[in-house]
Amino acid sequence: MVELQHRTVPTPALTAFNAAQPTATVADFNSLAFQSVKAAVKADLNADQAGLCVYCEKPLAPTEGQVEHIKPKAGANAHPHLCFTYTNYAHSCISKKTCGQSKRDRFLPIEPSPGCNAQFALSTDGTIEPIAGLTKAQQHTVRQTRDMLGLNADSNLVDERKRWLAHAIAVLQQAPNDIQDFLQTAPYRYMLATAL
Repeated sequence: MVELQHRTVPTPALTAFNAAQPTATVADFNSLAFQSVKAAVKADLNADQAGLCVYCEKPLAPTEGQVEHIKPKAGANAHPHLCFTYTNYAHSCISKKTCGQSKRDRFLPIEPSPGCNAQFALSTDGTIEPIAGLTKAQQHTVRQTRDMLGLNADSNLVDERKRWLAHAIAVLQQAPNDIQDFLQTAPYRYMLATAL
């Protein structure tokens, strides 16, 4: 998961929208009036996330995917007051098996933020598991987050992480001084770092 750090100054178009529409509701998020704001927000989030899906870490173009509400805007766990809050947004891919589509309107036990991967480990088979030494409750939290996002549900995603891990191990063995540069540009970089 991307260890997301939002920019300190939100997207100017979002700030302007919030000032002009202080009583906007969840329904306004998908309105025509908000579409250009949403596109600008998505581009800024993409930059904040270095071009990766916040959850699975696949490469994602600024015009692809969706603006994801980390805390849901609607449903049983609704936080409508955060619907137009930049720090509640993330850029996520659109996949039926993974990420925001899999999460739906549920709360993530572990949200994308600095240090969020501290209890995750990437296995050599490409799956994500809890690190060794966690309590049962901590293991449950890791598995619940992983499963809610479907991070082991898509065999193509698992295989892709496995291939990138093999590349990272090769770099580490052949040119250990280059591993940090490799991780700066690799997809799945946060998960790869948990295995190295």
